[in-house]
Amino acid sequence: AAHAADAARPVQVLIINSFSRENSPYEVFAAHFRRDLAQRLKTPVAFYDTSLDGARFEPARDSDAFVAFLRTRFGTDPPDLVVPIGPPAARFYGLNRGRLFPGTPMMLAVPEERVMRGIELGPRDAGTVISLDVPRLFAHILEVLPATTTIAVVSGDSPIERFWVNVVRQETQTLSERARIDYLNKLSLGEIEKRVASLPANSAILFVQMYVDGAGVSQDHDLALTRIRAAAAAPVFGLFGSQLGKGIVGGPLMSEVAAASKTADLARAVLAGEGGAKPTVVRLELAAPAYDWRELQRWRIRESNLPDGSTVLFRQPTLWDEHRWAIVTGAAALLLQSALLVALLVQRSRRRRAENEARRLSGRILTAHEDERRKLARELHDDFTPRLARLAIDAARLQPVTAGPDSAGGAAMHEELSRLSQDVHGLAYRLHPTVLEDLGLGDALHSECERVSKGQGLAVDRHIDALPTGIAPAVTVCLFRVAQEALRNIVRHAGAHSARVSLAPKDGGIQLLVTDDGVGFEPRIGHSAGLGIASMRERVREVGGKFSIRSEPGAGTTVQAWAPLAGENG
Repeated sequence: AAHAADAARPVQVLIINSFSRENSPYEVFAAHFRRDLAQRLKTPVAFYDTSLDGARFEPARDSDAFVAFLRTRFGTDPPDLVVPIGPPAARFYGLNRGRLFPGTPMMLAVPEERVMRGIELGPRDAGTVISLDVPRLFAHILEVLPATTTIAVVSGDSPIERFWVNVVRQETQTLSERARIDYLNKLSLGEIEKRVASLPANSAILFVQMYVDGAGVSQDHDLALTRIRAAAAAPVFGLFGSQLGKGIVGGPLMSEVAAASKTADLARAVLAGEGGAKPTVVRLELAAPAYDWRELQRWRIRESNLPDGSTVLFRQPTLWDEHRWAIVTGAAALLLQSALLVALLVQRSRRRRAENEARRLSGRILTAHEDERRKLARELHDDFTPRLARLAIDAARLQPVTAGPDSAGGAAMHEELSRLSQDVHGLAYRLHPTVLEDLGLGDALHSECERVSKGQGLAVDRHIDALPTGIAPAVTVCLFRVAQEALRNIVRHAGAHSARVSLAPKDGGIQLLVTDDGVGFEPRIGHSAGLGIASMRERVREVGGKFSIRSEPGAGTTVQAWAPLAGENG
């Protein structure tokens, strides 16, 4: 304590390791203890580490030499605290303390209670101890793997390891009815690998320690565990938290990190002189059961078999775990897109129904219009025209009778009636040319071209091929009306000198071409400018045909219509 109060001198802490600093599990404890104690002390601290090599340490043979080494190392300046880590170091220092640093407080670190028997602690001393519940270790294995019939105990054969094998033998005698227990401590590491590789079904392995194998060869604790796990035909269980993730299944384990933290707390209190009349000893409890998810999967151990309150570590993240937000965002976007797509499809379906309904209505209107025109044309042709003709004839007969001043009026009446009869006849033809039904499409189209040529002064060249029989009446009317409308547009708008009308069979139907040498137009404007083009397009569509217009300003216009022979409905 006097040294600790000297501000010029750091606190000196001697750590006596049972094994080398690199050997598990004590190196994990020692590293955390040094860090935790340094953080808790408000003064500088100097750590001095030494190791017994407890796997080969023989107290009767080696104690004197090690005592001499430590006395030489510190001379007349003893450490402020001695921390033996693990059972071999605790027993060595407890039995040789009087020859070393009797006035220095001791902080026993994680020795097993069975090893502490015979070691006396003073009022300034403290310790964190563990009590290994051997039957609980085996009961845990049988709880997790209820069908287990064989448990192989893997341990080395150094003095401390033989001590623990004997403890296990003594404390598991009552389990012989549940499972067979095989001890492999007398085998070399290579022989142990072969044994664990050939274990029968329903077996388990308890890895205790491995510092010196049965052949006397020193082994690295962690490396030995890795080799055994790789060769094992059964799941491997262990004792220490540092082994989790290195090949053991898991269970209630000794946490070196928690033990180091508690030991650092007691060590700080000892250095601060906070001890009472009796030594402070804290018994460390095993941590809550923890398991390696990868080992559970490897050995097909159901998580429902694990004790209540268990924690499963190293669980490999699922696609959902790794990309949860991306999946949620993508799913939301997909749902939104799907909703939009459904809405668009619904709107598209509604629009198509509306368009189809509009087309059907348009077709019915065209059909009704054509029927009405045919009816009117027939009445004009069969009724009004003959009656007007008879009146004209009667007027002509009256001329000789009414010779005199009124004869000029009779002649004028005759001429007017004749012109009226011709006009009515022309109107009937324009409404529905009877020649279309009487002589067919070719002759009707020829007659229409001739009528336009004579009546409008437009040179119309006609090229009409022989047409097949069986052309549907609707197709005949459609193509005639398209040609009629095209010629009417040429006369009214094209300013053309000549036109050409051709009609010929093509691709199982009839193709109509009407061209002119007029001023042409911009197709985009022409398509939407008038009802004539729209009516032509609708007529052709109604019979299941194809319609197009090609035109350029100053280059004339070509109207092309194709319709199947039988029309849309065959």
